[in-house]
Amino acid sequence: MTLQTFPGDLAQSFSIIHRAFQRDTQPIYKALNLNVTNAYILLLLEQQGAHSQNELAKKLVINKGQITREIKRLSELGYVSQTQSIDNRTTNVIKITAAGSQVVPKIVEIRNKWWQQRLDRSHLDVDAPFAETLQTIMKELIQRSK
Repeated sequence: MTLQTFPGDLAQSFSIIHRAFQRDTQPIYKALNLNVTNAYILLLLEQQGAHSQNELAKKLVINKGQITREIKRLSELGYVSQTQSIDNRTTNVIKITAAGSQVVPKIVEIRNKWWQQRLDRSHLDVDAPFAETLQTIMKELIQRSK
């Protein structure tokens, strides 16, 4: 039996890439008074519109306690607003504000720059096959961390 299993290898690649992304971008986001999870929330709200806290937690695979803390932080920064749902008084609807929308281009720039560096270091083209790209980037990240 081979140790390589295609779906499992992809999941492992995603995990390694995600952790490296967090490690590398956290100091950059911190300079913006954000963290990686804040950035994910703002991007999702900008791309898909208002969501309940529960929907955000499910889509981003974040527990309810963490999503509450993250929304509170983003609200304090003026990047999101919370309103009570008309349909369900126990549900908060989270919307991105104009200030939140203004920071999104910087978030996208940080994300795109990180990915472009990975592609450049691995000599990959953006149109390379997906699974091959993930495997190559994962190997580069593992080598870099040694």
